[in-house]
Amino acid sequence: MTVYLLIAILFSSIYIGVELFYKPLFAFFFKAIASMSFIVLGSVSLGMRISEALLFIVIGLLFGMVGDLILALRPLRPKEEDHTIILAGIISFSLGHIFYLLFLLEVSRFSFYSILFSIGMTIIVMVVSYAMKFQMGKTKIPSYIYSFLIFLMIGQAIVYYMQQGNTPNVMMILIGAFLFGISDLILAPIYYNHINHKAMIASNLITYYAAQILIAYSIFFL
Repeated sequence: MTVYLLIAILFSSIYIGVELFYKPLFAFFFKAIASMSFIVLGSVSLGMRISEALLFIVIGLLFGMVGDLILALRPLRPKEEDHTIILAGIISFSLGHIFYLLFLLEVSRFSFYSILFSIGMTIIVMVVSYAMKFQMGKTKIPSYIYSFLIFLMIGQAIVYYMQQGNTPNVMMILIGAFLFGISDLILAPIYYNHINHKAMIASNLITYYAAQILIAYSIFFL
């Protein structure tokens, strides 16, 4: 299992380097490999232990890979299609977070506090996006809905930790959820304010792939 984990880390690291220093078409190819690597890691971790809860994670990973490939089309398509591509990516990742949330609801009791946490964080996102003058176009409402979903997932991951304690699976899910949220918070100004510093892009990709790899690997410890 450690081999598959190291392979996922290796391919993700290679992709990040390619994304930062090579052409978009070349990066698209390596992004597909990197995203496939966390699917393989999750599937191998699943093994023969088929259960509804674990399948929810694998399906969430699959939607993540689809979202990755959709968003990787942005630099390859005309600028006019930018918001349409982002919207399609939002839909795919939203579905992924719904399946992660379904997993969390299978292994922990739902808490109303996760909704309050999500509402509070989404309001902060709305205020900050307004203050920073994000150019969101037709993706504004879908982006806020997505924000609610990801912070709902993070909130329920916190509840999972509070209910189950400090176990390897719980910690991987919790840290993975937080890294996912951090990744998206970094991504927002990249997409909506066109801040394309390599440091920001690298930070976004590192936190994103770390999140997906942790979530995929957590299956092994269930």
